[in-house]
Amino acid sequence: MPQFSELRETREYLSEYRPRFRQPDAHALCSDSPFLTAEETNEKVMELFTRHRDLASLPVLEGGRPIGLINRDIFMSQMSQPFRHELYGRKSCIAFMDKEPLIVESSMDLETLTFKAVAHGEKALADGFIITRDGDFIGTGGGLQLMRAVAEVQAARNRQMVHSIEYASVIQQSTLRASREALQAVCPDADLVWEPRDIVGGDFYQFCAAPDGWFATVADCTGHGVPGAFMTLIASAALNQAVAQHGPRDPARLLAAVNRSIKQMLGQGERTPDATGSDDGMDAAAFWFEPATGRLVFAGARLSLFVWRPGAAALEIVEGQRKGVGYVESAFDFAWLDREIVLPAGSLVFVTTDGLIDQVGGPRGIAFGKRRVLEILLRSLTADGQPDNPINPINPANPVNPVDAVTAITAQQVNQAVLEGLRHWQGDNHRRDDLTFFCFRT
Repeated sequence: MPQFSELRETREYLSEYRPRFRQPDAHALCSDSPFLTAEETNEKVMELFTRHRDLASLPVLEGGRPIGLINRDIFMSQMSQPFRHELYGRKSCIAFMDKEPLIVESSMDLETLTFKAVAHGEKALADGFIITRDGDFIGTGGGLQLMRAVAEVQAARNRQMVHSIEYASVIQQSTLRASREALQAVCPDADLVWEPRDIVGGDFYQFCAAPDGWFATVADCTGHGVPGAFMTLIASAALNQAVAQHGPRDPARLLAAVNRSIKQMLGQGERTPDATGSDDGMDAAAFWFEPATGRLVFAGARLSLFVWRPGAAALEIVEGQRKGVGYVESAFDFAWLDREIVLPAGSLVFVTTDGLIDQVGGPRGIAFGKRRVLEILLRSLTADGQPDNPINPINPANPVNPVDAVTAITAQQVNQAVLEGLRHWQGDNHRRDDLTFFCFRT
Protein backbone atom coordinates (compact mmCIF):
# COMPACT_ATOMS: atom_id res chain seq x y z
CA MET A 1 0.00 0.00 0.00
CA PRO A 2 1.25 3.52 -0.78
CA GLN A 3 2.78 5.51 2.05
CA PHE A 4 1.97 9.18 2.61
CA SER A 5 5.33 10.10 1.05
CA GLU A 6 4.07 8.42 -2.12
CA LEU A 7 0.90 10.48 -1.92
CA ARG A 8 2.99 13.65 -1.82
CA GLU A 9 5.16 12.51 -4.73
CA THR A 10 2.08 11.62 -6.78
CA ARG A 11 0.49 14.99 -6.03
CA GLU A 12 3.67 16.79 -7.13
CA TYR A 13 3.85 14.66 -10.27
CA LEU A 14 0.26 15.40 -11.18
CA SER A 15 0.78 19.09 -10.52
CA GLU A 16 3.61 19.13 -13.04
CA TYR A 17 1.91 16.88 -15.56
CA ARG A 18 -1.62 18.25 -15.39
CA PRO A 19 -2.44 19.79 -18.77
CA ARG A 20 -2.60 23.55 -18.63
CA PHE A 21 -4.74 24.40 -21.59
CA ARG A 22 -7.40 26.89 -22.47
CA GLN A 23 -10.16 25.58 -24.65
CA PRO A 24 -9.38 26.93 -28.12
CA ASP A 25 -11.70 29.38 -29.80
CA ALA A 26 -12.43 29.95 -33.47
CA HIS A 27 -9.43 32.28 -33.79
CA ALA A 28 -7.11 29.33 -33.05
CA LEU A 29 -8.44 27.66 -36.21
CA CYS A 30 -8.16 30.78 -38.38
CA SER A 31 -6.01 30.55 -41.53
CA ASP A 32 -5.14 33.29 -43.98
CA SER A 33 -7.13 32.83 -47.16
CA PRO A 34 -7.41 34.52 -50.54
CA PHE A 35 -10.76 36.23 -50.97
CA LEU A 36 -12.82 37.95 -53.62
CA THR A 37 -15.10 40.92 -53.77
CA ALA A 38 -18.55 40.80 -55.30
CA GLU A 39 -17.29 42.84 -58.29
CA GLU A 40 -14.72 40.23 -59.32
CA THR A 41 -15.50 37.72 -62.02
CA ASN A 42 -15.61 33.97 -62.27
CA GLU A 43 -12.40 34.16 -64.32
CA LYS A 44 -10.72 35.47 -61.15
CA VAL A 45 -12.23 32.57 -59.19
CA MET A 46 -10.80 30.11 -61.74
CA GLU A 47 -7.41 31.79 -61.52
CA LEU A 48 -7.31 31.56 -57.71
CA PHE A 49 -8.44 27.93 -57.61
CA THR A 50 -5.86 27.04 -60.26
CA ARG A 51 -3.09 28.80 -58.34
CA HIS A 52 -4.09 27.39 -54.94
CA ARG A 53 -4.61 23.67 -55.51
CA ASP A 54 -5.35 22.94 -51.86
CA LEU A 55 -8.01 25.64 -51.53
CA ALA A 56 -11.41 24.08 -50.75
CA SER A 57 -13.41 27.32 -50.90
CA LEU A 58 -13.13 31.06 -51.48
CA PRO A 59 -14.86 33.70 -49.35
CA VAL A 60 -16.59 36.61 -51.04
CA LEU A 61 -16.60 40.02 -49.33
CA GLU A 62 -18.50 43.24 -49.62
CA GLY A 63 -17.16 46.22 -47.74
CA GLY A 64 -14.79 43.95 -45.83
CA ARG A 65 -17.61 41.75 -44.57
CA PRO A 66 -18.30 38.23 -45.83
CA ILE A 67 -21.41 37.62 -47.92
CA GLY A 68 -20.76 34.14 -49.27
CA LEU A 69 -18.47 31.20 -49.95
CA ILE A 70 -17.59 29.52 -53.25
CA ASN A 71 -17.03 25.77 -53.07
CA ARG A 72 -14.18 24.59 -55.31
CA ASP A 73 -15.79 21.32 -56.44
CA ILE A 74 -19.15 22.88 -57.22
CA PHE A 75 -17.56 25.78 -59.09
CA MET A 76 -15.26 23.57 -61.18
CA SER A 77 -18.11 21.20 -62.00
CA GLN A 78 -20.31 24.04 -63.19
CA MET A 79 -17.61 25.77 -65.20
CA SER A 80 -16.56 22.56 -66.93
CA GLN A 81 -19.92 22.24 -68.66
CA PRO A 82 -20.13 23.27 -72.35
CA PHE A 83 -20.11 27.02 -72.97
CA ARG A 84 -20.21 27.81 -69.22
CA HIS A 85 -16.84 29.55 -69.37
CA GLU A 86 -18.01 31.78 -72.23
CA LEU A 87 -21.35 32.45 -70.54
CA TYR A 88 -20.20 33.04 -66.97
CA GLY A 89 -16.47 33.78 -67.14
CA ARG A 90 -16.87 37.57 -67.09
CA LYS A 91 -19.89 37.62 -64.77
CA SER A 92 -19.76 38.32 -61.05
CA CYS A 93 -18.43 35.55 -58.86
CA ILE A 94 -21.63 35.55 -56.82
CA ALA A 95 -23.25 33.40 -59.54
CA PHE A 96 -21.95 30.17 -57.94
CA MET A 97 -21.64 31.48 -54.39
CA ASP A 98 -23.30 29.91 -51.35
CA LYS A 99 -25.13 32.88 -49.87
CA GLU A 100 -25.57 31.29 -46.43
CA PRO A 101 -22.17 30.01 -45.34
CA LEU A 102 -21.28 29.43 -41.70
CA ILE A 103 -19.85 32.71 -40.35
CA VAL A 104 -18.51 32.80 -36.80
CA GLU A 105 -16.82 35.36 -34.58
CA SER A 106 -13.18 34.66 -33.70
CA SER A 107 -14.02 34.65 -29.99
CA MET A 108 -16.54 31.82 -30.29
CA ASP A 109 -15.53 28.86 -28.12
CA LEU A 110 -14.88 25.49 -29.68
CA GLU A 111 -17.92 23.78 -28.18
CA THR A 112 -20.34 26.38 -29.52
CA LEU A 113 -18.58 26.33 -32.90
CA THR A 114 -18.91 22.54 -33.08
CA PHE A 115 -22.65 22.68 -32.38
CA LYS A 116 -23.10 25.40 -34.99
CA ALA A 117 -21.12 23.42 -37.57
CA VAL A 118 -23.21 20.30 -36.95
CA ALA A 119 -26.44 22.30 -37.14
CA HIS A 120 -25.27 23.94 -40.37
CA GLY A 121 -24.95 20.57 -42.05
CA GLU A 122 -22.34 18.74 -44.06
CA LYS A 123 -21.36 21.78 -46.12
CA ALA A 124 -19.82 23.42 -43.04
CA LEU A 125 -17.45 20.47 -42.72
CA ALA A 126 -16.80 20.22 -46.47
CA ASP A 127 -16.52 23.95 -47.30
CA GLY A 128 -15.22 25.16 -43.97
CA PHE A 129 -16.40 28.37 -42.35
CA ILE A 130 -15.63 32.09 -42.39
CA ILE A 131 -14.12 33.73 -39.30
CA THR A 132 -14.73 37.39 -38.48
CA ARG A 133 -13.77 39.91 -35.82
CA ASP A 134 -16.53 42.40 -35.05
CA GLY A 135 -18.10 41.33 -38.33
CA ASP A 136 -15.02 41.96 -40.49
CA PHE A 137 -13.38 39.10 -42.38
CA ILE A 138 -10.08 37.81 -40.92
CA GLY A 139 -9.76 34.30 -42.39
CA THR A 140 -11.27 30.85 -42.76
CA GLY A 141 -11.37 27.59 -40.85
CA GLY A 142 -11.62 24.06 -42.18
CA GLY A 143 -13.93 21.24 -41.17
CA LEU A 144 -10.99 18.85 -40.79
CA GLN A 145 -9.21 21.40 -38.58
CA LEU A 146 -12.31 21.62 -36.42
CA MET A 147 -12.57 17.85 -36.01
CA ARG A 148 -8.89 17.61 -35.08
CA ALA A 149 -9.23 20.39 -32.52
CA VAL A 150 -12.28 18.71 -30.96
CA ALA A 151 -10.39 15.40 -30.78
CA GLU A 152 -7.36 17.06 -29.17
CA VAL A 153 -9.46 18.84 -26.55
CA GLN A 154 -11.32 15.63 -25.74
CA ALA A 155 -8.05 13.72 -25.46
CA ALA A 156 -6.65 16.39 -23.12
CA ARG A 157 -9.78 16.22 -20.98
CA ASN A 158 -9.59 12.45 -20.87
CA ARG A 159 -5.93 12.55 -19.85
CA GLN A 160 -6.70 15.03 -17.11
CA MET A 161 -9.63 12.95 -15.89
CA VAL A 162 -7.60 9.71 -15.89
CA HIS A 163 -4.75 11.34 -13.96
CA SER A 164 -7.24 12.71 -11.43
CA ILE A 165 -8.80 9.28 -10.97
CA GLU A 166 -5.37 7.68 -10.66
CA TYR A 167 -4.57 10.11 -7.88
CA ALA A 168 -7.93 9.31 -6.26
CA SER A 169 -6.90 5.64 -6.40
CA VAL A 170 -3.72 6.41 -4.46
CA ILE A 171 -5.84 8.16 -1.82
CA GLN A 172 -8.36 5.32 -1.68
CA GLN A 173 -5.64 2.68 -1.28
CA SER A 174 -3.94 4.76 1.41
CA THR A 175 -7.16 4.89 3.42
CA LEU A 176 -7.23 1.08 3.34
CA ARG A 177 -3.56 0.66 4.27
CA ALA A 178 -4.14 0.77 8.06
CA SER A 179 -6.66 -2.08 7.78
CA ARG A 180 -4.17 -4.23 5.87
CA GLU A 181 -1.52 -3.62 8.50
CA ALA A 182 -3.94 -4.44 11.33
CA LEU A 183 -4.91 -7.71 9.64
CA GLN A 184 -1.30 -8.78 9.09
CA ALA A 185 -0.54 -8.14 12.75
CA VAL A 186 -3.40 -10.21 14.20
CA CYS A 187 -3.85 -12.98 11.61
CA PRO A 188 -0.74 -14.11 9.72
CA ASP A 189 -2.66 -16.75 7.74
CA ALA A 190 -5.09 -14.37 6.04
CA ASP A 191 -5.28 -13.05 2.52
CA LEU A 192 -7.30 -10.38 0.74
CA VAL A 193 -7.91 -9.79 -2.97
CA TRP A 194 -9.13 -6.26 -3.79
CA GLU A 195 -9.33 -5.37 -7.49
CA PRO A 196 -11.48 -2.41 -8.55
CA ARG A 197 -13.10 -2.87 -11.95
CA ASP A 198 -12.01 0.65 -12.81
CA ILE A 199 -9.14 2.63 -11.35
CA VAL A 200 -11.09 3.28 -8.15
CA GLY A 201 -13.84 1.07 -6.80
CA GLY A 202 -16.96 0.72 -4.72
CA ASP A 203 -15.74 -2.21 -2.60
CA PHE A 204 -13.90 -1.64 0.66
CA TYR A 205 -12.66 -3.59 3.66
CA GLN A 206 -11.93 -2.73 7.25
CA PHE A 207 -10.00 -4.54 9.99
CA CYS A 208 -9.21 -3.53 13.54
CA ALA A 209 -7.71 -5.36 16.52
CA ALA A 210 -8.54 -5.60 20.21
CA PRO A 211 -6.69 -7.50 22.98
CA ASP A 212 -9.02 -10.51 22.79
CA GLY A 213 -9.79 -10.61 19.07
CA TRP A 214 -10.25 -8.74 15.83
CA PHE A 215 -13.02 -7.27 13.72
CA ALA A 216 -13.40 -7.49 9.93
CA THR A 217 -15.77 -6.08 7.35
CA VAL A 218 -15.92 -6.69 3.61
CA ALA A 219 -18.42 -4.41 1.88
CA ASP A 220 -19.77 -3.65 -1.59
CA CYS A 221 -21.14 -0.12 -1.98
CA THR A 222 -23.52 1.05 -4.66
CA GLY A 223 -21.82 1.45 -8.02
CA HIS A 224 -18.19 1.24 -9.05
CA GLY A 225 -15.65 3.69 -10.40
CA VAL A 226 -15.85 7.24 -9.04
CA PRO A 227 -19.45 7.06 -7.68
CA GLY A 228 -18.65 3.80 -5.90
CA ALA A 229 -15.46 5.28 -4.44
CA PHE A 230 -17.44 8.21 -3.02
CA MET A 231 -19.79 5.74 -1.35
CA THR A 232 -16.85 3.84 0.20
CA LEU A 233 -15.69 7.07 1.84
CA ILE A 234 -19.15 7.66 3.30
CA ALA A 235 -19.64 4.06 4.43
CA SER A 236 -16.16 3.54 5.87
CA ALA A 237 -16.36 6.83 7.79
CA ALA A 238 -19.72 5.73 9.23
CA LEU A 239 -18.26 2.35 10.19
CA ASN A 240 -15.24 3.94 11.85
CA GLN A 241 -17.54 6.13 13.89
CA ALA A 242 -19.72 3.13 14.85
CA VAL A 243 -16.72 1.07 16.00
CA ALA A 244 -15.42 4.00 18.05
CA GLN A 245 -18.82 4.43 19.68
CA HIS A 246 -19.95 0.81 20.20
CA GLY A 247 -16.76 -1.24 20.06
CA PRO A 248 -16.00 -4.05 17.56
CA ARG A 249 -17.67 -7.08 19.25
CA ASP A 250 -21.25 -6.71 18.02
CA PRO A 251 -21.32 -6.75 14.19
CA ALA A 252 -25.13 -6.51 13.96
CA ARG A 253 -25.15 -3.37 16.05
CA LEU A 254 -22.44 -1.84 13.87
CA LEU A 255 -24.40 -2.53 10.66
CA ALA A 256 -27.46 -0.88 12.21
CA ALA A 257 -25.40 2.18 13.17
CA VAL A 258 -23.95 2.46 9.64
CA ASN A 259 -27.45 2.09 8.21
CA ARG A 260 -28.68 5.08 10.23
CA SER A 261 -25.60 7.15 9.36
CA ILE A 262 -25.91 6.59 5.60
CA LYS A 263 -29.62 7.36 5.61
CA GLN A 264 -29.04 10.58 7.56
CA MET A 265 -26.06 11.67 5.48
CA LEU A 266 -27.78 11.05 2.12
CA GLY A 267 -31.28 12.04 3.23
CA GLN A 268 -32.64 8.59 2.42
CA GLY A 269 -35.84 8.36 4.40
CA GLU A 270 -39.05 6.93 3.02
CA ARG A 271 -39.96 8.09 -0.48
CA THR A 272 -41.62 11.50 -0.43
CA PRO A 273 -42.13 14.18 -3.12
CA ASP A 274 -39.18 16.17 -1.73
CA ALA A 275 -36.84 13.15 -1.36
CA THR A 276 -33.25 13.52 -2.60
CA GLY A 277 -33.58 10.75 -5.19
CA SER A 278 -30.61 8.91 -3.71
CA ASP A 279 -31.05 5.21 -3.02
CA ASP A 280 -27.56 4.08 -2.13
CA GLY A 281 -25.93 1.89 0.45
CA MET A 282 -23.86 -1.25 0.79
CA ASP A 283 -23.91 -5.01 1.12
CA ALA A 284 -21.60 -6.17 3.88
CA ALA A 285 -20.24 -9.10 5.84
CA ALA A 286 -19.04 -8.11 9.32
CA PHE A 287 -17.64 -10.40 11.97
CA TRP A 288 -15.78 -10.50 15.26
CA PHE A 289 -13.32 -13.37 15.86
CA GLU A 290 -11.62 -14.52 19.06
CA PRO A 291 -8.57 -16.68 18.22
CA ALA A 292 -8.22 -18.14 21.73
CA THR A 293 -11.68 -19.72 21.74
CA GLY A 294 -12.43 -19.97 18.01
CA ARG A 295 -15.63 -17.97 18.59
CA LEU A 296 -16.87 -16.04 15.56
CA VAL A 297 -19.83 -13.64 15.58
CA PHE A 298 -21.19 -12.78 12.14
CA ALA A 299 -23.79 -10.35 10.80
CA GLY A 300 -24.43 -10.11 7.05
CA ALA A 301 -26.31 -7.68 4.84
CA ARG A 302 -26.88 -9.65 1.62
CA LEU A 303 -23.44 -11.27 1.94
CA SER A 304 -22.62 -14.69 3.40
CA LEU A 305 -19.70 -16.53 4.98
CA PHE A 306 -18.35 -19.80 3.60
CA VAL A 307 -16.91 -21.95 6.39
CA TRP A 308 -14.89 -25.14 6.14
CA ARG A 309 -13.91 -27.23 9.17
CA PRO A 310 -11.08 -29.79 9.08
CA GLY A 311 -12.31 -33.16 7.88
CA ALA A 312 -15.54 -31.82 6.40
CA ALA A 313 -16.67 -32.99 2.98
CA ALA A 314 -18.59 -29.78 2.33
CA LEU A 315 -18.54 -26.11 3.19
CA GLU A 316 -21.12 -24.54 5.47
CA ILE A 317 -22.82 -21.39 4.22
CA VAL A 318 -23.66 -18.91 6.97
CA GLU A 319 -26.24 -16.74 5.26
CA GLY A 320 -26.57 -13.01 5.77
CA GLN A 321 -29.93 -11.31 5.92
CA ARG A 322 -31.62 -10.12 2.73
CA LYS A 323 -31.49 -6.46 3.65
CA GLY A 324 -28.89 -3.96 2.45
CA VAL A 325 -27.42 -1.21 4.61
CA GLY A 326 -28.55 2.37 4.02
CA TYR A 327 -30.96 1.85 1.14
CA VAL A 328 -34.44 3.41 1.11
CA GLU A 329 -36.05 -0.02 1.51
CA SER A 330 -34.09 -0.59 4.75
CA ALA A 331 -35.98 0.80 7.73
CA PHE A 332 -34.15 3.39 9.80
CA ASP A 333 -34.36 1.15 12.87
CA PHE A 334 -33.81 -2.19 11.10
CA ALA A 335 -31.92 -4.61 13.36
CA TRP A 336 -29.53 -7.15 11.88
CA LEU A 337 -28.93 -10.36 13.81
CA ASP A 338 -25.66 -11.78 15.10
CA ARG A 339 -24.93 -15.44 14.35
CA GLU A 340 -22.35 -17.19 16.48
CA ILE A 341 -20.26 -20.21 15.47
CA VAL A 342 -17.22 -21.92 16.96
CA LEU A 343 -14.32 -22.82 14.67
CA PRO A 344 -11.76 -25.52 15.49
CA ALA A 345 -8.11 -24.99 14.62
CA GLY A 346 -7.42 -25.28 10.90
CA SER A 347 -10.86 -24.04 9.81
CA LEU A 348 -11.16 -21.65 6.89
CA VAL A 349 -13.52 -18.68 6.55
CA PHE A 350 -14.13 -17.14 3.11
CA VAL A 351 -16.23 -14.12 2.19
CA THR A 352 -16.72 -12.38 -1.14
CA THR A 353 -18.65 -9.51 -2.69
CA ASP A 354 -20.87 -10.27 -5.67
CA GLY A 355 -18.20 -9.22 -8.17
CA LEU A 356 -16.83 -12.77 -7.99
CA ILE A 357 -20.13 -14.64 -8.09
CA ASP A 358 -21.77 -12.53 -10.81
CA GLN A 359 -18.86 -12.48 -13.28
CA VAL A 360 -20.02 -13.74 -16.68
CA GLY A 361 -17.94 -16.29 -18.57
CA GLY A 362 -17.63 -19.91 -19.60
CA PRO A 363 -18.86 -21.42 -22.86
CA ARG A 364 -22.45 -20.24 -22.33
CA GLY A 365 -21.71 -16.75 -21.01
CA ILE A 366 -23.32 -17.27 -17.61
CA ALA A 367 -22.40 -16.15 -14.09
CA PHE A 368 -19.51 -17.79 -12.24
CA GLY A 369 -21.91 -18.57 -9.42
CA LYS A 370 -21.68 -19.52 -5.77
CA ARG A 371 -21.45 -23.24 -6.55
CA ARG A 372 -18.24 -22.89 -8.57
CA VAL A 373 -16.68 -20.84 -5.80
CA LEU A 374 -17.50 -23.59 -3.33
CA GLU A 375 -16.08 -26.24 -5.65
CA ILE A 376 -12.76 -24.39 -5.98
CA LEU A 377 -12.56 -23.87 -2.23
CA LEU A 378 -13.20 -27.53 -1.51
CA ARG A 379 -10.70 -28.73 -4.12
CA SER A 380 -8.11 -26.45 -2.58
CA LEU A 381 -8.76 -27.66 0.96
CA THR A 382 -9.16 -31.41 0.50
CA ALA A 383 -5.86 -33.25 0.29
CA ASP A 384 -6.89 -35.60 -2.51
CA GLY A 385 -9.31 -33.38 -4.41
CA GLN A 386 -8.57 -33.03 -8.13
CA PRO A 387 -10.06 -30.51 -10.57
CA ASP A 388 -11.65 -33.28 -12.68
CA ASN A 389 -13.47 -34.96 -9.78
CA PRO A 390 -17.25 -34.51 -9.60
CA ILE A 391 -17.64 -32.53 -6.38
CA ASN A 392 -20.91 -31.56 -4.75
CA PRO A 393 -19.80 -29.03 -2.14
CA ILE A 394 -23.33 -28.14 -1.06
CA ASN A 395 -24.68 -31.64 -0.45
CA PRO A 396 -22.63 -33.61 2.12
CA ALA A 397 -24.72 -36.70 1.29
CA ASN A 398 -22.64 -37.05 -1.85
CA PRO A 399 -19.14 -36.47 -0.47
CA VAL A 400 -16.04 -36.61 -2.59
CA ASN A 401 -12.57 -37.19 -1.17
CA PRO A 402 -13.31 -36.41 2.51
CA VAL A 403 -10.22 -35.81 4.57
CA ASP A 404 -9.53 -36.45 8.21
CA ALA A 405 -6.54 -34.16 8.69
CA VAL A 406 -5.91 -30.46 8.38
CA THR A 407 -4.15 -29.67 5.12
CA ALA A 408 -1.23 -27.29 4.98
CA ILE A 409 -2.64 -25.03 2.26
CA THR A 410 -2.55 -21.34 3.21
CA ALA A 411 -5.22 -18.69 2.85
CA GLN A 412 -3.14 -17.02 0.15
CA GLN A 413 -3.03 -20.27 -1.86
CA VAL A 414 -6.79 -20.66 -1.51
CA ASN A 415 -7.38 -17.13 -2.80
CA GLN A 416 -4.95 -17.70 -5.65
CA ALA A 417 -6.88 -20.81 -6.69
CA VAL A 418 -10.13 -18.82 -6.66
CA LEU A 419 -8.56 -15.99 -8.65
CA GLU A 420 -7.15 -18.36 -11.27
CA GLY A 421 -10.50 -20.13 -11.54
CA LEU A 422 -12.27 -16.82 -12.06
CA ARG A 423 -9.84 -15.63 -14.73
CA HIS A 424 -10.14 -18.92 -16.60
CA TRP A 425 -13.94 -18.64 -16.43
CA GLN A 426 -14.00 -14.96 -17.43
CA GLY A 427 -11.84 -15.45 -20.52
CA ASP A 428 -12.27 -12.49 -22.87
CA ASN A 429 -15.42 -11.22 -21.16
CA HIS A 430 -15.37 -7.73 -19.66
CA ARG A 431 -15.03 -7.47 -15.88
CA ARG A 432 -18.52 -6.62 -14.66
CA ASP A 433 -17.88 -5.33 -11.17
CA ASP A 434 -15.31 -4.65 -8.49
CA LEU A 435 -13.73 -7.79 -7.06
CA THR A 436 -13.08 -8.31 -3.35
CA PHE A 437 -12.75 -11.56 -1.43
CA PHE A 438 -11.08 -12.45 1.84
CA CYS A 439 -10.21 -15.62 3.65
CA PHE A 440 -8.35 -16.65 6.78
CA ARG A 441 -7.46 -19.86 8.56
CA THR A 442 -7.80 -20.34 12.28
